Amino acid sequence: MGLGLGLWAMGMGCVPAQAEEVPSPRVVSVEVEGTRTIATETCVARLQTRPGSPYLEHIVTEDIRRLFALGYFTDVRVETQSVAEGLRVIFRVTEKPALGEVAAEGFRRLGKDKILQLLGLKAGALYDARLLKEGLDRVKAEYRRRGFARVEAASSTQVDASANTVTVYVVIDEGPRMLIKDTLVEGNLAFSDARIRKVMKTKRRQWFIRGVYAEQVLEEDLERIRAFYRRAGYQDVQASSEVAAAPEGEGLYLIVTIAEGLQHRIGTISLAGTVVFPEREIRQVLTIKPGSVYQQEALQETLRAIKQYYGDRGHINADVAPDIQLDPDTKRVDVTFRITENELVYVHRVEVQGNLRTRDVVIRRELRIHPGQPFDGKLIRRSIERLYNLGYFEEVNVETAPTDAANREDLLVKVKEAKTGSFSFGGGFSSVDRLVGLVEIEQRNFDWRNWPTFTGAGQDLRFRVEAGSVRRNFDLSFTEPWIFARPISFGFDAFSRTRLRSQDLGLAFEEQSVGGALRLGKDLTDALRVTWNYQLFRTDISDIVEEASADLKAEVGRSDVSLSGLGISWDSRDNRFDPTAGWLVFGSADLAGGVLAGDRDFYRLQGGASAYWPHGRRFVLESRLHTGLVQAYSGSSTVPIFERFFGGGANTVRGFRERRIGPRDPRSNDPIGGEATFMGGVEEVATLMSDERGKPILKGTAFFDVGDVWQKVDEYGESLKAGAGMGVRVTTPIGPVRLDVGFPISRLEDEKRKPRLHFNISRSF
Repeated sequence: MGLGLGLWAMGMGCVPAQAEEVPSPRVVSVEVEGTRTIATETCVARLQTRPGSPYLEHIVTEDIRRLFALGYFTDVRVETQSVAEGLRVIFRVTEKPALGEVAAEGFRRLGKDKILQLLGLKAGALYDARLLKEGLDRVKAEYRRRGFARVEAASSTQVDASANTVTVYVVIDEGPRMLIKDTLVEGNLAFSDARIRKVMKTKRRQWFIRGVYAEQVLEEDLERIRAFYRRAGYQDVQASSEVAAAPEGEGLYLIVTIAEGLQHRIGTISLAGTVVFPEREIRQVLTIKPGSVYQQEALQETLRAIKQYYGDRGHINADVAPDIQLDPDTKRVDVTFRITENELVYVHRVEVQGNLRTRDVVIRRELRIHPGQPFDGKLIRRSIERLYNLGYFEEVNVETAPTDAANREDLLVKVKEAKTGSFSFGGGFSSVDRLVGLVEIEQRNFDWRNWPTFTGAGQDLRFRVEAGSVRRNFDLSFTEPWIFARPISFGFDAFSRTRLRSQDLGLAFEEQSVGGALRLGKDLTDALRVTWNYQLFRTDISDIVEEASADLKAEVGRSDVSLSGLGISWDSRDNRFDPTAGWLVFGSADLAGGVLAGDRDFYRLQGGASAYWPHGRRFVLESRLHTGLVQAYSGSSTVPIFERFFGGGANTVRGFRERRIGPRDPRSNDPIGGEATFMGGVEEVATLMSDERGKPILKGTAFFDVGDVWQKVDEYGESLKAGAGMGVRVTTPIGPVRLDVGFPISRLEDEKRKPRLHFNISRSF
């Protein structure tokens, strides 16, 4: 044992002492050499190796990567020199040459400026082979877009070492222009060749069509063909293409090959998981039926319909998953909708967000869903429509947010405020091209107590001035939609309106009215509204034309009119400013004189309707009609001329001069108005362009107007005048622009049949 211990001790004594670590040399200076155009300071600032720090290989390696990352150098090397204090570190770089001249040849169809623009190379910039390749790719892509499918583009370079510049030479071989002589379709049984070609954007060469072959467009065409077939139930369709050179010379034959596969139709439709609501009710909302063509779009529409059904009944977290199975025997698609109803969800809180000017109460009083109620999709959609109809918001979104309770969620109403003030001006051309203009200032979200902005309470303040060769109108109007915190509107009007005599515009006398009005309104339901108004005004008729008849001259003089009226309206339009669906039906009855005193006794009945039918994705058919009658009673033998109906112009029958439709004075031939009227029209409105949010910014219209004015009520319906035309509606940064050109279909005596222009421009703030 003693021997063993001795040997162990001797072994331990043989182990050499551990070597001490050699310290890294200290960096005395860091230099960058070889730069010509790049500032040395720029390079040094990127380095981690600095004077006074130890020299570490992994740090130096990282510094090399950092210099390469600047993108200025083709080579970076490191040298070290030992000095008394440590090491001198030198980074030797080789700069990329600067781009000198760029020369191109072989181009005919594109100009040199266009070639250089596509290459993206600028003299004096550092030469980068990668950027040159990207530029050549752009050149070839532009040629292919123009039909030169076989274009080739190559480049070469020449380096001037002394100046460190490089000259780039680009050679282009355009090749023949590949135009499609014809498109052949093979394998199609369900649809004709012409129907397939109509789906494609690639067309054969013919009049006004270049027939350019472009690979990218052709690939998109093949996907369009597949989508077209899928919409028709051919879910397994395949489409491919090839091109063949025309044997008779320049040009291509495009061959499209289609493998249609089987047309899938709906087999059985099953519902699974329905507990809360009966299955027969849910089946009523399904948009797909057994035997109908199987389409992904229709399937998704049905999923949305089922979710909306549950959401309208408070189950906003209901989940619907389709289970699709192909029956191998019938070759039909069996669909099972697996529904997870989840529990009924109640509204916990309603939070309004995004209203910077509008008061919360103005928004909340339009909501039709409140805390404690079950979520109801119909009430939420109606609330959104009512907020849009205020005209204060350009966006309204409703979201939900979870709470601590599983069956309660917060309702978030997010709005983006629009410009509610407007400065409007507009006009129309008379037969002698006189311009009649108007200026209107309106704030639809007024608040007389909120100084200095005076916005936010939902009041409506309007001041209108209409001036021109024959008009001098001043109108002031104020409306408070909720008085005493109740849904009853109150408003008043003050006006001074003057029409100067102008036979060119159908005015055979001067008319001046000064007065005011009071208004009350009450919503009985969301759509049904009743109104009451009282007007008191004085009208003076003077300066009548000398050749007028005795009946027309009898209108000269001053009249005080005291009038009260009742109105009722049903408005189910989705948006009263830009409606695309719904109805507006209205009627009114006015009584002047009698128990209300005044100089004139008459009564007036009016009614009308407007309807909007969306069809397709971009079209809305609009129709409107208005009819009315007015008659004198008691001590008055005739209706005053300023209370009669007139027709013609932008708001009645377009294509005719203002007030030119209806009875005329037998001696002066000036319009004298009538006691009965009917006006109607239909208008097809197409959205031609929308912004990124889907809001229309350009619409085109085609319209047909019809109407007439009759001197006596018993003549109602004896004849009608018609006009038709086209127009545009443009949403511009300064406001909406409306422009219509109407042509009179019916002929009026002493009137030339020629197109007439009507326009209006409005500016918002």
